[in-house]
Amino acid sequence: MELQQINKKQLHQLIADASGIDIEFCNGSIPPKHVLNRSVQHAQNAMADIWSLPYMMLSQDHVVGFCGFKDAPNAGEVEIGYNVAPQQQGRGLAKSAVNQLCNLAFGSGAVENVVALISSTNLASRNVVNANNFVFTGMVVDDDNEELEKWVLNKSLWI
Repeated sequence: MELQQINKKQLHQLIADASGIDIEFCNGSIPPKHVLNRSVQHAQNAMADIWSLPYMMLSQDHVVGFCGFKDAPNAGEVEIGYNVAPQQQGRGLAKSAVNQLCNLAFGSGAVENVVALISSTNLASRNVVNANNFVFTGMVVDDDNEELEKWVLNKSLWI
């Protein structure tokens, strides 16, 4: 599985209708519109592409999911997000995607901690961050007033 970052034109095509992109998408692989719209806002605010534009998760010439950074690094910390099409789950794709996102983040020189905020009921995501050596640091309340588990990978623990 490899990550391929989309460009701004592809981002707008995804929001309008993914059929304009010459790649096959697995059902359920495209992120919700609010996630894509957040990427548009970040790109319009001149945020660097590495942080603002999502990455397609490609497996055998099919898009099986998306991942990316939720914002630019702040005080050496960046939050990640990821989704995998339901029929593609359980194959280690999210684990690989998170691993590659961490490589990008730590390789940027701007990040000391990669963060994942996860619902307590999302055991699959918990397994993904565990497999990538993230450490549970406590509960937080996000902008939508949802209580989430905060998992952190410090650069010093990165393999």
